[in-house]
Amino acid sequence: MTISRHDEWIQIAELDEHDHIYFTAAFQELMGELGWEAKAFVGHLLGLWYDPFEHMLDYTSGEARYSEDQPPGQFDRNELSEPQEVVEYWAETWSKTSDAHQPAHEAGIGLALDVTWYRDVLRAKLVSLRLPKRLVLAYREQVLARVR
Repeated sequence: MTISRHDEWIQIAELDEHDHIYFTAAFQELMGELGWEAKAFVGHLLGLWYDPFEHMLDYTSGEARYSEDQPPGQFDRNELSEPQEVVEYWAETWSKTSDAHQPAHEAGIGLALDVTWYRDVLRAKLVSLRLPKRLVLAYREQVLARVR
């Protein structure tokens, strides 16, 4: 079945009044029992379906060397109900590489845009990401079946 505007859609994340990124209540309700696996799923959605991207939301404050907007200790592999942040690692890699870089998942766009630009693109993707509910449920059921 192809996606449809008639599907029930789930917003994955949103900004609060302080511009912190949180997973929506609807996403937490559907995926909360998966814990880290739910974050890995969203990490995959933000990039290619490439294994290291599952860690895109495993942010530890203090690990960032280039982003001055992240105070140490605010984000430390936060739970689904806590504020989220994307790691700096991929933004740093993409800011240094051209569009012809190999392997392709490490390629930037070759315009000398800085780490902050790439992180803000990832942040914007995170808060604008939404999927049909049935796709989120199908993923959850497969993860739970594998665990069982």
